[in-house]
Amino acid sequence: MKILLICKSEYRYWFPALGALLRSQFGCDVEAMTFTGPSSRMMRASGAFQEIHNLAAYLKKFVREHDMEECIRSLQETDFAETLNAMVYSDRIIKQYPFERVVKIMAGIVTFWKDLLSEVQPDAIVGEIASATEWVCCSMATHLNIPYLFPSITPLGTRVFFDRDPQGRWQAAEAVYREMKHKDLTRDQATTAANFLEGFRTKKAKPPFLGGALRSPFHVDFDQIGKRLKRIPFRIQTYLEDGYFEVGSYHGTPPWEPVLLDAMRLIRHVTYEKLVFKTAVPAGRKVYFPLHMQPEYTTDVRAPFYTDQPALIENLAKSVPMGYRVMVKEHPAMKGERKLSYYRRFQSFYNVDLLSPSVDSHDLILSSDVSLTITGTTAWENILYERPVIAFGPLCYGYFELVYKCENISDLPGLITEAIKDFRPNREQVLKFIWSVLSTAHTFFWGDAMCDPRILDKGNLEAIAKSILFDVQCASGTATDYAPVCV
Repeated sequence: MKILLICKSEYRYWFPALGALLRSQFGCDVEAMTFTGPSSRMMRASGAFQEIHNLAAYLKKFVREHDMEECIRSLQETDFAETLNAMVYSDRIIKQYPFERVVKIMAGIVTFWKDLLSEVQPDAIVGEIASATEWVCCSMATHLNIPYLFPSITPLGTRVFFDRDPQGRWQAAEAVYREMKHKDLTRDQATTAANFLEGFRTKKAKPPFLGGALRSPFHVDFDQIGKRLKRIPFRIQTYLEDGYFEVGSYHGTPPWEPVLLDAMRLIRHVTYEKLVFKTAVPAGRKVYFPLHMQPEYTTDVRAPFYTDQPALIENLAKSVPMGYRVMVKEHPAMKGERKLSYYRRFQSFYNVDLLSPSVDSHDLILSSDVSLTITGTTAWENILYERPVIAFGPLCYGYFELVYKCENISDLPGLITEAIKDFRPNREQVLKFIWSVLSTAHTFFWGDAMCDPRILDKGNLEAIAKSILFDVQCASGTATDYAPVCV
């Protein structure tokens, strides 16, 4: 089996260990795709990969040798031409480029993947969809029937699905839920699901991936600071060598940009907590809308036409019944990230209250008549509290019937009224939903190994490798008796 690993950002620090294990223990052929020259040399030095494919080097040559008309024609001929601009605007780097550079870079990315997939012919690709480059690859791979596996970390923390659809559908969980809908859970299954539900409500559990975001921006972790300082020379070297051809960083191209943004973030955080956000939740009738983190795959890729959240809040303010307030709560990971003008766009609405990220989301869910979200974890929490929730974008667990789906914004007033008046909880369905997730998600640690060294543990890497191989076998219809780690 041949596997292509997309070694972007923090993955370049632990994908070599995963690649080496896939080769030595499972007999796979493993190749790496990188975004920059320095990353390519790092991957080559690891000895973990049979071949390394460098996007930045390819783009430099492509942009120099192709004119605009050639690039436009090649983009128009793709099978996913209608989504190319959505891909551009989902990319935190490319969307900032001038017109001609965007067109040439995108044409180069498309041609890069066309050539690479034809040459390598992998049995599977493992990466993310957090950039236009990865989204293009996923679209091409899907057309060629090559499984593109990207991790979807559930609100349960160590429970992870490998998605194959940019819309983020948890296909295995959906299949189990459909099967269980018309029959009873076993006693053990029902007990496991009920215990999980009780634990969630008792502990007011927060998704583990929010751990760092829940801390104050002034929290100082000297160990993490030291590790990040060691990465600065690499970032500078990448910028000097590849410049604007480096389109895979989470932070943008200039290496000094994150430093300036962090300084501004601290100033804004203090100002907003003192002068902008409310911490007291008003009494009375209310609906709850938590702001989403941006930029982020869950909105930029899965719901690209709902990324203008202030505009969505205006529509929400116009749609709630008279006498209702709209509680808008900032995302914990966005402390100090947004400009004041962002909040001003909806702060003047008479029935909208802007709440601090420190306000407890569980209390807001329980005190609101309905919650609304684009694709956020709020939907998951509402399901577990058996409270009505309306989703604007596609949810990973959108197969669950007790979620209201807003497919047309003009339907929102009626949908809110329906959710408030007609919603009826169904505990039996909720337990089946919980079981569908618990019984199908893989169990391992995934993310940035600098923040979570457990990722590099041999047992964890083995669990990841087995899960990748199992999902590839499922995609091809050749799955063995191996199944994801049980509950």
